[in-house]
Amino acid sequence: MAQTTRKKSAPGVPKGLEGARRKLEQNFILNVVEEALSAESGTDTHGFENIKGVGIGERVVAGWLTEETCVTVYVAAKLPMEEVHESARVPEKVGGVRTDVVEIGEIDAFPFKGLYRPAPGGVSVGHFKITAGTIGCLVKKAGKLHILSNNHVLANVNQAAQGDSVLQPGPFDGGTMPADVIAKLSAFVPISFTNPNLVDCAIAAVSAPNLVTPLNKVLGKLKLPVVAPALNILVSKCGRTTQFTKGRITGVNTTVRVGYGTAGTAIFRNQVIVQSLIATPFSQGGDSGSIIVNNAKQPVALLFAGSTSHTIANPIQSVLTALGVTIAV
Repeated sequence: MAQTTRKKSAPGVPKGLEGARRKLEQNFILNVVEEALSAESGTDTHGFENIKGVGIGERVVAGWLTEETCVTVYVAAKLPMEEVHESARVPEKVGGVRTDVVEIGEIDAFPFKGLYRPAPGGVSVGHFKITAGTIGCLVKKAGKLHILSNNHVLANVNQAAQGDSVLQPGPFDGGTMPADVIAKLSAFVPISFTNPNLVDCAIAAVSAPNLVTPLNKVLGKLKLPVVAPALNILVSKCGRTTQFTKGRITGVNTTVRVGYGTAGTAIFRNQVIVQSLIATPFSQGGDSGSIIVNNAKQPVALLFAGSTSHTIANPIQSVLTALGVTIAV
């Protein structure tokens, strides 16, 4: 994966930045969902399917971060101009605000190693009908202890029912019923495939407090309060597949399209983009549900999707608000 290096230049936040972002979000993401993304419609997509996200980031020139804030358009692949319909071409400027095009690859929800008792954050978990994902952390709701992870990890992309069994490790890693049941699905935020989403999250009530620990397998004790994501924050996470990795937030307030296999493609708004600090990925399949923290170990975001080069995450406060929970430390 190509690395991005910092290069000094004139910093600053352009006037009209958010307006420019909203305009491209509307043109490239929201307006084309029904027509351009329907495989059965027969509509000519004109290259819109190549555009995967729109957000705010730093402009990159020849692999260097320039400190110039811009509207970043994320594409699956950079294509020759003549192969892209005029309506799907990214303008150099929108209302005087510069744009940047970043190749991100296809973005898919990460659907994917041992038994842990008590189970910490960062290890394998999953609804009994999925493969495996990751325990993010423990949260409390109405005084009861719950596991926090993604909808597609604990609730099988909207297909689960309240009270369904959650296994640790996840089924793909050898978890079986009923021996490895660690929790029961309590609540999830449904993923919409027709309207934009903010979060991919769910909670499962633990079967007994001694089956889990608030500690993270690598990060140890999380610290509060949670913090809002911001450009260039250094972050880390521990996940089921890639374990401990470090990265940098390179995009915020980003609207992206995320594939959920046969369930379809969903739009997510106000998302966080993370890139690895080294040549290996920040996350891979099975890391879904991991808590992303800053250098002070304060939760920043909940990992849920990504491509081979970029990780996508929900701001953690959006997750906590949507589920009505607080983090247990």
